[in-house]
Amino acid sequence: MLGEPAQLAGKIAAEVKVEKFVEVSTAQIYSPDKKPSTEDGKLAPWTVLAKYRLEAEDELKKVSGLPLVILRPVTVYGPGDMTGITPRIVCAAVYQEKKEKMKFLWDKDLKLNSVHVVDVCGAIWASLTKAKSGSVYNVADQTDLDQGTLNGLLGQVFGIKVDFLGSMLSNLAKMQLSAVAEDANDKHVPGWTKLCQKHKILNTPLSPYIDKELLSNNNLCVDGSKIAKDLDYKYAHPKFTKELIQAVVESYVSQGVFPPVLGKDGGCTTTDSETES
Repeated sequence: MLGEPAQLAGKIAAEVKVEKFVEVSTAQIYSPDKKPSTEDGKLAPWTVLAKYRLEAEDELKKVSGLPLVILRPVTVYGPGDMTGITPRIVCAAVYQEKKEKMKFLWDKDLKLNSVHVVDVCGAIWASLTKAKSGSVYNVADQTDLDQGTLNGLLGQVFGIKVDFLGSMLSNLAKMQLSAVAEDANDKHVPGWTKLCQKHKILNTPLSPYIDKELLSNNNLCVDGSKIAKDLDYKYAHPKFTKELIQAVVESYVSQGVFPPVLGKDGGCTTTDSETES
């Protein structure tokens, strides 16, 4: 799908002799493993997006004379993100409003490595100005983020309790993942709509909708250090923090697309110890 348009764009870029062509791909093309994938790691795309991003990479590599650099970011978050961490942030707001515990599939150890949108932009610029043609770089911060850390921080920001279904219940759900995703979205999306209506927000691009692929037991674990070594790139946000989540929410509140709910319940301890094993 992406292959032919990507190759056409690459050929045009080569013809006009661009100084650098940076393809922003995805780290979801790597085989899901708890061991961090390097740029030469095993490739096994596990989302539809990753499948076609890899196809685009391969087609671009075939274009003669194209000064190509490929970036493979992990889960992106920050102001402007709508499909990375933001759907989980939106979900947390829904659970705050409902005064319910937020539970996710699997357990706290599932890797969900992160990178701030500022560092994605920084990596693009560093690649344009410093990278050699043919280079490939992962883009991931140093947090080695997992579900436990993410959900714990969401719990603190929104003052809600969080937990996980654990391996046993999640493996049962895995057999009907489409139905599980549909049920979750049927709960979260209307809940978000009602919350927005309550705060007179009539139109927002944000959504708690999560595709079933992202609910699977696939680790997104990547080593993002090569770009720092090769290009002397320093991550602006090397660690995923509560304050950065708050900044995302505040940015959307200021735009009138997120309800002003920060600090509503004060924030408190959030993770229960009743996870299934």
